[in-house]
Amino acid sequence: MGTEFIDISHAEDGLKDTQHLVEITGQDYDADSVVAEWKPGVREWLVLVCVSLLMAMDAFNATVVLPLVPHLSITIKQPLGGALWIEASYLLASAASQPFFAMLAALFGVGPIVLGAAVLATVGTGVCSGSMNLSCLVAGRFVQGMGCGGVRAVSLEMIDGIIPGVHKIRFFGYVAQTWIIGAMLGLVFGGVLVDHSTWLFYASFVFCALSLLVIPFAVDLRGYRRIPKCKLHDLNWLAAVLTFMGMGCLLIGTSWGGTLYGWSNWHILVLLCAGGVAMVALLLYECMRANRSIFSSAVLYSIPRLMLYTGGLLHGFLLSCHLLNCCLYLILIKTLPPALTGLSLLTIASPALMLLVLTERVRLLRSPRLSPWTIRAGWMCSTLSTVFFIILDSHTPPQVWVFIFLGTGISHALLASGYHRCLHNAPKEIQPSPPRRRNRGSSPSHILVYSILCAWGMCIAVPLSGAILLNRVFGEVREERINHGMHADDAATPGDVEEQLRRMLVDGLQILWRVLMGAAALGGVTSLFVR
Repeated sequence: MGTEFIDISHAEDGLKDTQHLVEITGQDYDADSVVAEWKPGVREWLVLVCVSLLMAMDAFNATVVLPLVPHLSITIKQPLGGALWIEASYLLASAASQPFFAMLAALFGVGPIVLGAAVLATVGTGVCSGSMNLSCLVAGRFVQGMGCGGVRAVSLEMIDGIIPGVHKIRFFGYVAQTWIIGAMLGLVFGGVLVDHSTWLFYASFVFCALSLLVIPFAVDLRGYRRIPKCKLHDLNWLAAVLTFMGMGCLLIGTSWGGTLYGWSNWHILVLLCAGGVAMVALLLYECMRANRSIFSSAVLYSIPRLMLYTGGLLHGFLLSCHLLNCCLYLILIKTLPPALTGLSLLTIASPALMLLVLTERVRLLRSPRLSPWTIRAGWMCSTLSTVFFIILDSHTPPQVWVFIFLGTGISHALLASGYHRCLHNAPKEIQPSPPRRRNRGSSPSHILVYSILCAWGMCIAVPLSGAILLNRVFGEVREERINHGMHADDAATPGDVEEQLRRMLVDGLQILWRVLMGAAALGGVTSLFVR
């Protein structure tokens, strides 16, 4: 193989580099043997700083309300199921907006779109800061999630467009580390400032201001050009709309079922049926009609890639479930202060940061052959730690649940590191495109597809967890009322009522832990096909 050129001059909106030459010698295209003369310049480091700030803002906003959810359900006098939508609305908007902003960036360039997404996130943060009721707060979180989903999708495209292939894994590693740091800051601030919730959203303005300050220096904002109508129609807008409508209806129906309405109520049936029809239509449209597929060409034609993305979906689901429900366990059952709860949740989030940093520094851990085994070890640890969650109750000593949380954090660290390496080390031949589509447009990058599916997994976790937990509690409450009617002479003290509620929550979490154990086992099965 002779001299080759890696031309990244197609990068849009100022993300252009003048250093194109990469000398490659030898017969095998092995990343470890590539001698790359490219070095990052000032523009590349500015892009990295910009992307890091945007991703940290997304992670901070995603986790900052977790310690607040039980507290807000009391202060705004709304049921827990309604308060959970403070988190679910953000994740739903974030997951749904990523395909839209990625397509807009393909049309108008990353510069104007990333600036618009950052402004939208700032507007949503302002609405959250001034909200006086649950409806206003949920609406603000939805707008905030749309903006943060946009900056997440476009940020990944910025790194993918400006950094040559050999160096992408290192820069994406930096971005992943900053996302984890933002998530950790969100957990800590959410717990410490629980009595001053408005200041939490004011703290998010720091990320917004820094991002808006750096964006004009990192990207070219003058990249607007007139787009031909034929190119506008080639993008897969309908698939993005079907995904949002289908998943939104399914999640709302799941959240309302058994709590606000009975499962046989027509409201729930209509929502579930509409969501199911939309998802079936999405699958058929992606396979048969789409000019530029969001999922099918990258997923449906390769078993290893399909298993990789399915594992990412399950990993996002488990991560969100563990953070949310461990928070509920510590506050509602163990009655820990919110500040201590936020610090305790760092045992789940912090190991991933340490392992990613260690992987960058130890050459042995960067071996492509080790990545699939890292994923398999992560799923094995996740399954074992989820099994031990079943023993948690109101009498579990701190040293036990801290050890279980730490084991869960180690499993997420292994999964985050393994999937990060596998996404970049996977050979190109495992993602073939069907012959009839090769000349009809390109599919989104595999990094973006993985990000979208992981975000949907995190989104699904919140309403599903609330439905499982609250349906169990409501069922036991109905049984208690029947028994209380049969024994009307028995008077329950406030202490007895509180203890009964804790027992109901423990029973609901017991069911949820079993569901998570099944999801972890399924993730272990998918890891067997990853290479």
